[in-house]
Amino acid sequence: MPQLRQNIITGDWVVIAPERAKRPNDFITAPAVRQQSKIDCVFCVGKPAWQERFKEYDTKHIYITPNKYPAFLLDGTTVSTRSFKVEEGFYRARSSMGGHDVVVIVDHDQDLPKFTQDIWVELLQVFRKRYLDLAQKHKVEYTMPIYNHRPQSGASIEHPHAQIFASSIVPNLVAKELSHTQHHFESEGRCAFCDLIAHEKKEKIRVLVENEDFISFTFFAARFPFEIWLLPKKHQSRYEDQKDLQLKSLAEILHQTLHLLDKTLNDPPLNLFFHTLPNSIEASDSYHWHVEIAPRLANYGGFELGSGVIIDVVSPEKAAEYLRGKNGK
Repeated sequence: MPQLRQNIITGDWVVIAPERAKRPNDFITAPAVRQQSKIDCVFCVGKPAWQERFKEYDTKHIYITPNKYPAFLLDGTTVSTRSFKVEEGFYRARSSMGGHDVVVIVDHDQDLPKFTQDIWVELLQVFRKRYLDLAQKHKVEYTMPIYNHRPQSGASIEHPHAQIFASSIVPNLVAKELSHTQHHFESEGRCAFCDLIAHEKKEKIRVLVENEDFISFTFFAARFPFEIWLLPKKHQSRYEDQKDLQLKSLAEILHQTLHLLDKTLNDPPLNLFFHTLPNSIEASDSYHWHVEIAPRLANYGGFELGSGVIIDVVSPEKAAEYLRGKNGK
């Protein structure tokens, strides 16, 4: 029967209703067909995006370039970030300051599930370096790397690329995570994320991949079929504090986790994003940085949009069993 489940990190409720769906293998996606050639690709080497890149971030496999249509502007020196009243003082607004970068994989023919270990390590190192520079040089409040994979996830250009959003505000979802986990810490005396990791390791039913430093598992209160979370096992509130050895370990588990999705669901469209501590908070005993992977295999309907309560039609337990089983484990 359907079950209401509460997200221990945000406090949000979701409905797990597997009876509304078919079998997990009904979510296998059609093969991706590339439409954009290298000749017309705006991100290939030599094109304007490459020519306008921030050269100090160049690696063998990666470069960073400003987004041509940014959601957040990097020029905070001439525009105030304070809020102001509009429409005769009825609404409040503020300039959308921060930064918006595109992190491009040099090889046009690469694809997210097939990234090599070297590409993953370089990508994670570039994220870290840009995090630190945006915080120190541009004084942004929050930075979030994301990866949109395949058009259904919002990727309008096929050439493999991530994005980095930097803003003068804390995103709504992160603010909710911060508030709810602080409440958990005050009432229980422990980090909710650390409790989550300990519980998943004990139960084992949702765990997908684990190594010495990191663990990935399907999420108990999933908002999407096959939603996966990936966390450092030791309490760490900031992604940008990771050392090179930790990033290598993170690269390994990201590669392995995405390999499971690729093999079982035929390279599904997905969004991948990082949550870390805002720059205005020096450290936190209650917040734990993490990566969330959201396969885009179902659409939200009127109830989800009208209530904010998500219905997931694949139980996380069945999702984990399916992902592990199809990989021969």
